[in-house]
Amino acid sequence: MNSDSQNAMANAHTLRMVDYNQNSEVQALAASILSELIKKFAAKILVHLAPNEILNVCEYGCATGGSSIAPIRAIEELAGQRKVVIIMNDLPMNDWKTLETTIEAKFPRIDFKYLAKTMYSPIAEEASIHLGYSCFAQHWLDNGAPTGLSGDALWANQLPMNCLERQSWEKASRDNWTNKLLLRANEIVPGGRLIIHIHSSLNCGNLSENFAETLRKAKFQMITNKELSPEQAIDLHIPQYCKSPAEIFNILCTPEMSSLWQMEEAHYQQLPCDELFEQSNIKKQIGFLKGFLDSTLRTSLNQLQINRFWDHVSQFASNDSTALTSNGMSTFISLKRLG
Repeated sequence: MNSDSQNAMANAHTLRMVDYNQNSEVQALAASILSELIKKFAAKILVHLAPNEILNVCEYGCATGGSSIAPIRAIEELAGQRKVVIIMNDLPMNDWKTLETTIEAKFPRIDFKYLAKTMYSPIAEEASIHLGYSCFAQHWLDNGAPTGLSGDALWANQLPMNCLERQSWEKASRDNWTNKLLLRANEIVPGGRLIIHIHSSLNCGNLSENFAETLRKAKFQMITNKELSPEQAIDLHIPQYCKSPAEIFNILCTPEMSSLWQMEEAHYQQLPCDELFEQSNIKKQIGFLKGFLDSTLRTSLNQLQINRFWDHVSQFASNDSTALTSNGMSTFISLKRLG
């Protein structure tokens, strides 16, 4: 197995949202917007269920529950006295104890089941799920990154469109998206819904988050200072690929997907993080970033190097109050299972 494959598998098996619930206000904002779609279209599902029929739900890529609360609350309120069963799915290295503590006390009437495996595999029995949803999950690449990244890039979106490494990541993301839609089509009943938030790129394919450029500068500084070996520089990347609207909707509009899914509603927007959150606090923003990045950094850096990385980030951010803002793009979609 080559070094790229080894690091890809390491990322896939060690990905864990560190202190996610304490640093997930951006994710929770997306979840609250997603919940409005869930309210609208879950109501249409319930109309066709028998009064005593159980509502079967699955959250794909739930992390530790910080961004699950709003969707679950919306589902519970709509269901009323109806029994609800929700499968909470994420990778084996997820913090399952924190997830259970976060959601079960808040929703004692809901029957939660936990399934530790990649969402890019069968999760539920055929035609058993009425409502599936996910939030801030689909941009993480299955099996980690397909290649390392040259230069100072941390995300393949930071490389030119004609770069072979970027094209490899783009293909991996496209394959993941296609696979997810096919798998969910097998699990969700005809007339059921798949409601998704996808962390996205700008329509040109670049990242809109200011923090991404600041982290890139920190990597460049470590390379310049020879604080990374050449091999570590290539392996220092985040296994996420943020798809553009075209990359998302082109797949949905193929004949195969159009025969399985009807796109009922879609929104592409920038989350108003600058308006809603205090993002000039460097310590707070670094805590937010560490919450979902540190476990990945550990696959290529030792702790001293990780500390140096965040020191560089702090130094760059100290002169620019917007350097660590999370002004990312989001795509919200409701899909109806045909058949």
